[in-house]
Amino acid sequence: MKKIIIILIFSPLAILSQNWTTSSNFIGDGRHHPITFSNDNYGFVVSGSYLTDVFKYDKFNDSWTQLQDFPGSGRGYSYAVSIGDLAYLGFGSTDNGTFPTDWWQYNMTNDTWTQLSNFIGDGRNHPAMVAVNNKIYVGCGSNDNGNLGDWWEYDVLLDSWSQKSDIIGNNRHHPYYFGIGDYVYVGFGHGSVVGPGSNPSSNNYIYNDFYRYNPVNDSWTQLNNFPSEARVAGTQFAYEGKGYVLSGDGDDHNPLDNGEFWQYNPVNDSWVQLNSHPGDAIWAPGSFVIGCDAYFLLGENNNYSNPILPISMYKYKLDNQCGCIDPLAFNYSSLATYDDGSCCYVSGCTDASSINYDSNACFDDGSCVQAILGCLNPTASNYNPNANVNSFNGGAIDNNIGGGSYFNNNQYLIFDSYENCLIKSCDIYAENYRSITFELRNSNGTVIDDTTLYVSPGKQNIILNFDVPTATNLQLGINGTNSGLYRNNSGPIYPYNIASMINIKGSSASQPGYYYFFYNIEVQSKCFNTTGIEDIFKTDKQLEYIFNPLGSRVIFQKNQIQFYKYSDGSVQKKITID
Repeated sequence: MKKIIIILIFSPLAILSQNWTTSSNFIGDGRHHPITFSNDNYGFVVSGSYLTDVFKYDKFNDSWTQLQDFPGSGRGYSYAVSIGDLAYLGFGSTDNGTFPTDWWQYNMTNDTWTQLSNFIGDGRNHPAMVAVNNKIYVGCGSNDNGNLGDWWEYDVLLDSWSQKSDIIGNNRHHPYYFGIGDYVYVGFGHGSVVGPGSNPSSNNYIYNDFYRYNPVNDSWTQLNNFPSEARVAGTQFAYEGKGYVLSGDGDDHNPLDNGEFWQYNPVNDSWVQLNSHPGDAIWAPGSFVIGCDAYFLLGENNNYSNPILPISMYKYKLDNQCGCIDPLAFNYSSLATYDDGSCCYVSGCTDASSINYDSNACFDDGSCVQAILGCLNPTASNYNPNANVNSFNGGAIDNNIGGGSYFNNNQYLIFDSYENCLIKSCDIYAENYRSITFELRNSNGTVIDDTTLYVSPGKQNIILNFDVPTATNLQLGINGTNSGLYRNNSGPIYPYNIASMINIKGSSASQPGYYYFFYNIEVQSKCFNTTGIEDIFKTDKQLEYIFNPLGSRVIFQKNQIQFYKYSDGSVQKKITID
């Protein structure tokens, strides 16, 4: 009796992130403390982690482009704000420990930089920076003298700085901040003394107090404390009269349990929690808003022994005013008043794991056909009448899922196999010419099958023909070290289910963001004859169809003369006696 195994995979990530979707991965190096800003059409990433590179995100094409480098010194822990098509950038620290006071304007339209009047106060890391009514307010932060609480105003029209009243709360660095209407809002962050929200079991003083600054009369007002765990080192933005804070560390300066997302309403001085962003909470990420969509990206994931610098980007729709306003498009929204460039005119299957996946389709029409991998030969003892493919490709399709590099060590992918099958081939990316032994191993590391191949630099498809048993925690790896094969250290989303035949669960690395060597893996079903000895697909000869003595195609029948047409052009006369 044949058993049909249905594997249901429930992702807690999907439950946590109902309003979040993925956008194109960042194309530069991962980094913490990226400088992020946007105008109506584009988002920008500048510097971070002491770099000087600049990147532009096009929401209409969901694509990234690298621009000319920032002309100032590379820096970390710095910030910027935008006013229309102009961004203003400064502060932070360099990799040699200095705190620059240079101040820059960036024109997002023509990709040009202009140096403005230097800041006249002390340079600093982690300041608050908010634009309100053609004025930019900067304050708090830290430097070699400790945490700061001073407050400064930059006049955009006059290109001049002036000092204002200090914040009324404790000095702090890395606060959350945003501008709403005529006011600046600042709070939370990391100080040097006990304050509101401080965890008594921690030596890190993380706050949950919150303040409003009135530029008209240069005054501060304390607001209600944040109603959840005190926090530091997240990201923030304002949209349509409300403020938003996202991710960061908690009151012990360790990662929050998840990437919490909160909305602040200044009308009643209240907070509402929204759906957390996908994945782990992130330290020092970036964000920007284009239209009705908020984008969250970069930063550092400190939930593991070796921190990860993710390059994935997520998008959150803040309201339904943005959408497709063309009634002829498949995704037309009657609620939308602003066209966000999302109109889709090609429908089809958008699920890459389906056999009828259409890479040109941008709207899923519900036509997707789930790939069922199995033996298609009706004469075989393990013939599967429900199967629709005898081979299928899966795993990470290419190495563009995230950051990575060439790697010289014996690491591997871990997977389960639900049926005896073949790993026929895969793509690899090699650094140099060399011989590499590829291995299939059981859960104990014992070699089941192997092949030695000579590889050349770059991407190539290799034939493995690994005979895979039904088993759990199998290993797909290489023998020895010095392989020079590409591995991703960010971007994978496990598990990778290949047509319910193979399920890649993770890798041998302790970090979940690592994916080793084997891309676009081709898995092929196996067929056995009635004796269970012949493995039809272990050769290149495959059955194409069956026909009767009159030449008409038929299905397999017993006790009748039938002819078998094979892929090599041969024909075999058979009769199966019951």
